[in-house]
Amino acid sequence: MPRLLRLRALSTAIVVALLVPASVTAQGPRRIDAVTFTANVALTTTSETVVASSNSLSAGRETVTVIVIAWAQLTTGASTTAVTPRIRRGNTTSGTLVGEANAETLKAAAGGTEPFWIMVTEDRTNVSSVQYSLTLQQTGASADGSALQGGILTMVR
Repeated sequence: MPRLLRLRALSTAIVVALLVPASVTAQGPRRIDAVTFTANVALTTTSETVVASSNSLSAGRETVTVIVIAWAQLTTGASTTAVTPRIRRGNTTSGTLVGEANAETLKAAAGGTEPFWIMVTEDRTNVSSVQYSLTLQQTGASADGSALQGGILTMVR
């Protein structure tokens, strides 16, 4: 629980820092989108699964910086040893990977419930809109997992 509180505090601090301009010439986010889910999303054994997708956001200019923060609470399937959270462009598992895909070893026994966070940024040029998804993938699972709740926050500046 303390780890979850630290992660929430960190993500809140990041959002606040991004929303408050550092100087008169700085530009805060021009577009912000937040999507959450509370209906369970099944993760079929070791298949990568989209658990949350942002809405499509207008880029609004030629070059933009996009910041994506996503979180999900996952009850892992039997025999799961690790989970890989990813951010992908678009709303499918075939979208371009943004950032890295690092497997996180479980802190609880397989079948337990744990939070998974990821944050990425990227510069996009010559696009009219942007959309991102949070995906999760179990490693070694012999049974389905279930994402219980979560969300994705996308900011374009």
